[in-house]
Order: sequence, then structure tokens, then C-alpha cells
Amino acid sequence: MSVHALKAYQSVDTDSRCATADKRDLIIMMYDAAINAIRLAAEHASRREDRAAGTAIARAVTVVSGLRDTLDKVQGGAVAEHLDDFYCFVIGRLMNSTAASRPADLVECEDLLSQVREAWSVISPATAGAVNRRMFLVKS
Repeated sequence: MSVHALKAYQSVDTDSRCATADKRDLIIMMYDAAINAIRLAAEHASRREDRAAGTAIARAVTVVSGLRDTLDKVQGGAVAEHLDDFYCFVIGRLMNSTAASRPADLVECEDLLSQVREAWSVISPATAGAVNRRMFLVKS
């Protein structure tokens, strides 16, 4: 399968999953996208492919920023505030890893995001719906 065909398939697959996913699944998909971008950045960095690593890090920053933008700090209270701080921390680490070529920052960001992603994955859909209504701008 050619690279272009694979990318087209992945795009269609992602689009169809987004169209049918509930809000919890969309959040998990965003975490997956950020984690995958960080892994890709680490692979590129290990091969000294700075431009490709920077592009992957920028994608991860964009996804984490997207997660941050969904927070409703008024309704979500302290939990939303803590998530906002967490996302800012991760974005700062990712940006630092670009400027200083620090692969340890990439590993740390991947680990932290993976832990929060795992927490989302074990929340029941009913509980996730209540959390979404309270903490995120996304309406469920």
C-alpha cells in the first residue's frame, strides 16, 4: 500500500470514528493523537531529523491546546483548573523539548498524557457524560 493510500485510509477512518464517537471517545482520541505525535517526534529526534521532530511536536502541542480549549473553567471548577494547569505544563515541556533537543521531556509528556488517557478510558460512558456536561464546553 502506498504512503498516500495509507494516509487517505487513516483520514477516512478517523473521520468516520469522529462522526460516530461520543464525547468521551473524542477526548480519548485526542489523547491518542497527542501521544502518537509525541512518539513520532521521539523517533525523529533519535534519528536527528530535527524538522520532522519539530513538526510532530507542533502537532502534539496543537492537540493538547485543543484539549485545553475545551475546558469550561466556570462549570468545571477546580478539576477543570487543574487540567488547564496540566495542559499548560505539558505544552511547556513539549516546547522546551523542541528548543533544547531534550528527549526526556518527550518521554515525560508521553507518560503523563498516557496516564490521564488511561483514566478517561476507565470512566463509564454515563459518568463521562456527567463530567462532559460539567467541565467541558462540549455539550453531551
